[in-house]
Amino acid sequence: MLKKFLLCYFILNYLFISPASAAISDNNNTADSVDTYDNFGVSASHPAAVKVGMEVLENGGNAVDAAIAVSFALGVVEPFGSGLGGGGEMLLLPPDEKKPVSYDYRAAAPLDESQGDKVSGLPSLVQGMETIHQDYGLTPFEDLISPAISLAEEGFEVDYLLWERLTAASYRLPVSEMPHFFPDGEAIEPGETLRQTELAKTLSQIKEHGSEALYKGEIGDQIIEAAPYLNEEEFADYEVETTEPVEAELNDGTIYSASPPLAGVSVIQSLLLAEKLNIEKTKENPDQFAHLLTEIQKATKSERLSEIGDPDFTDVDANELVSEDYIENLAEDISMTEPSQEEENTDEEDIDEHTDTTHFVIIDPDGMVVSATNTLSNFFGSGEYTAGFFMNNSIEYFSDYNDSPNRYEPGKRARSLTAPTIWMDSERVMGIGTPGGNRIPTVMTQVLSRHFYFGEPLDEAVEAERFYGQNETLYIEDGFSDEVLADVIKKGYGFEKRNRPVYFGGIQALDLNKEDGTITGIADERRSGLWDAKNKDKWRDYVEVPLVLLFIVGLIFPLLHLVHALPLFRAKGEGVYQKLEKEKGISILVPCYNEEGIIETSVNNMKSLSYSNVEVVYVNDGSTDKTISLLNKFLKLTRTSKSPARKLSHERVKQVYQSELFPNIYVIDKANGGKADALNAGIEYASEDLVITLDADTILTDSALPKVNEAFEDENVVAAGGMVHVLQTKTWRPLERLSLLRANMLVRLQMLDFLKAFYITKVSLSRFHALAIISGAFGIFRKQALIDVGGYRSTIGEDIDITLRMHQYIYEQFNKKIVIIKEAVSYTELPENLRDFFKQRYRWQKAYIDCVIHFRSFFTKTLFTKSVSFFYIIESFLIGIISPFIMTAYFVLNGILYPPDSYVFYIFGYLSYLFVFGVLYDLAAIKMNSYYGFTFEKKDWSSLMFTILLDVFIYRFILMYVVIYGTINYFFNKNWNKVDRTGRNYENDSKSAA
Repeated sequence: MLKKFLLCYFILNYLFISPASAAISDNNNTADSVDTYDNFGVSASHPAAVKVGMEVLENGGNAVDAAIAVSFALGVVEPFGSGLGGGGEMLLLPPDEKKPVSYDYRAAAPLDESQGDKVSGLPSLVQGMETIHQDYGLTPFEDLISPAISLAEEGFEVDYLLWERLTAASYRLPVSEMPHFFPDGEAIEPGETLRQTELAKTLSQIKEHGSEALYKGEIGDQIIEAAPYLNEEEFADYEVETTEPVEAELNDGTIYSASPPLAGVSVIQSLLLAEKLNIEKTKENPDQFAHLLTEIQKATKSERLSEIGDPDFTDVDANELVSEDYIENLAEDISMTEPSQEEENTDEEDIDEHTDTTHFVIIDPDGMVVSATNTLSNFFGSGEYTAGFFMNNSIEYFSDYNDSPNRYEPGKRARSLTAPTIWMDSERVMGIGTPGGNRIPTVMTQVLSRHFYFGEPLDEAVEAERFYGQNETLYIEDGFSDEVLADVIKKGYGFEKRNRPVYFGGIQALDLNKEDGTITGIADERRSGLWDAKNKDKWRDYVEVPLVLLFIVGLIFPLLHLVHALPLFRAKGEGVYQKLEKEKGISILVPCYNEEGIIETSVNNMKSLSYSNVEVVYVNDGSTDKTISLLNKFLKLTRTSKSPARKLSHERVKQVYQSELFPNIYVIDKANGGKADALNAGIEYASEDLVITLDADTILTDSALPKVNEAFEDENVVAAGGMVHVLQTKTWRPLERLSLLRANMLVRLQMLDFLKAFYITKVSLSRFHALAIISGAFGIFRKQALIDVGGYRSTIGEDIDITLRMHQYIYEQFNKKIVIIKEAVSYTELPENLRDFFKQRYRWQKAYIDCVIHFRSFFTKTLFTKSVSFFYIIESFLIGIISPFIMTAYFVLNGILYPPDSYVFYIFGYLSYLFVFGVLYDLAAIKMNSYYGFTFEKKDWSSLMFTILLDVFIYRFILMYVVIYGTINYFFNKNWNKVDRTGRNYENDSKSAA
């Protein structure tokens, strides 16, 4: 089970290994002097409104255009929270401006001197949208109403919140007059489609005639009928007010919030008091946090009741109310230990106990920010339904207290708890707000205190449990632990749970990073909120998250290889050999095509082997050089009648020869058919049960065959790979000592590859039963298995192909296996110049691709049941081949869009990764090499260290290029790309190298 777990983890890890470190990259789009971000977003309480706003922005509209469209759309999909019968306030930060402007388009009182039984103020949403559009809009106003008309006509799916609000308000709504809201007298169910044809008609009139449609003609008559104390002149005289928002320095930035008579002063006072009273010290004490914010809330509420009213009717110095001295005076009266009693004044209370209003935030490509709260005052306002919408009940929010700054006066705007807000510093701009009645200031303070003073991410601050205190009672959400509640009780509080999530508001926010222009958002689940953003580099968000994750896992994946290759993880019976008296018969096949440069070295090696029960079969595959004549020279060939098994097909054999000097050595001279064909011919003429395939440049150590003999004593072993070292490093002590004396830098780099491949990767994969390549330099097979699988396929990757054929062969055979014999050591020659190096590596890469295509059915069928398929597709194909394409494309695109910093970060991150991981891997391979008995000369160590550095910082990039080029080249050129031999006599060279 442990191995299966490691295997599954292995796969996730290696997805995109190559230069997967490139996944760590920053969103560099320097904004020190940039006015345009090319990013935009919408955060609102209903997905239909978010969609409308995003479409406006995508079509070239700005934040004001989107805000207008969203406002009309919210009036359709959330008729309880806002709409044509209400108003609102908008904070608008124009592009490149340092300070937002505030638009107040809330419902104003009628011009009658007496309040009487009046309920509704002048519906002012449309006038507000028109005025703001005239100042900042780009898209034609009528186009911005069209989405709301479509939502009203075509309908939308009712959600739980709308059903709940309709159900809760049904007692005060004209149910019989609204069959679309109350079919059969019951609130329309969630999931049903709500169509509002009357509202669509009204919106169409506004689209055609603008705000005049509301106070002239049929719609105006309907409004006046619903609120007889209103008249056409009052509509015509209504003015949207432009004011300066309240502001203060906060958390190394500046906060701006709604001007009086809204609750911006209360929000800012609360946050400044939290800062003054060191709220950050309560981070680990939730009970003290709740107590302190409750006391702050009581203090700011008292200030609001006594000081805040419509500035057109009351002298309100908002800046004084948030000044440092004023905050310090307020702080002195706050109880730090026990709940204080609020002053009881029944004539002057916050009467807004409802969860009304709706808030949204919009940021456009130029960096314009809109934070707006629209409202009907109470949910569904007055409950009066006319012309497809609900009238507000703003008049009920005036105070009955004659000395109150919020007393009723003609044309006055009532005090409100709403507080659209914008906070900004040199790096960020954040628009934020919430509905929630008299909980708005405390909810905003709780969330922003957690974010600013506790250092919590904004999303976590929004998700945290909320509370609202009155006198000695805390109204709380679910989620507070019993321990915290016990501490709250000790402080003198009782508590009551409020199970309706919307009771505690619904934060909507967008956060613009001014450095790179990216936008993130918040949409409170308590109100089913939603946010969406389209960034210029949105593709990077989708790419970087998995790449960063895979990069992190990618560091662990090769470490698993390292760990799994340790002796601690030996498979059962691995490396446990016993000297056998009896030698199994072994046939060594050496395919030759134009090998005159190395053939003497090969022959000298074959004739010096001390293993007696061995035959050597050289297969001259149509050589056009002196290979056959050299074989004759060194072996004294004579014709023989050796006959084939006639099991495998191959090109015509011209003649079979036997050496007069060494009777166990044969030469097959045949027509050229390629390496696979030559091997099939060799299998046909092989006499022994075990077959070893060697490249012509492979030199066996004298102990290699006895180790093969011992390993194949296990009848379950059907194939094996031997250990391969680099011939250019061979010394006269081939089982103990290696030397770099004759190896140029290219060979040394390849040598590190071989050490890692054989002593770490192949050992680990063998233990996973996932060895996919028995090296063509030294492969061992049972002859019958080779015949059973049909021999070698003519391909440029015959060594991979035959290994995978063997896996197919043993797929349904119990306990059969392919192993690596670490003690069976050979040496093979590596390319010494770049031309031959690239030829060889291109061939290897094309071989991978060829086998992916040829064995695709097998891989698909066994991907999660046979480990070799799992590793071949996930590790070798996806990581080793597909990843370089992805990472190269990512780097190029990233560099084009975000120069020059992206290059620096990319390269620094990648090279850091290579250094840490690459050096570790190289040193581990050298250590494993030493563990199995091979050490380098002492004078080689300085060269080794330099080679490691080149491997880490240069060679890795070369291999990535090889992967990309070789993969593409496979589909255009499938040549074998034979590498030229050096012709060096390694028997003599190795002695001088000791």
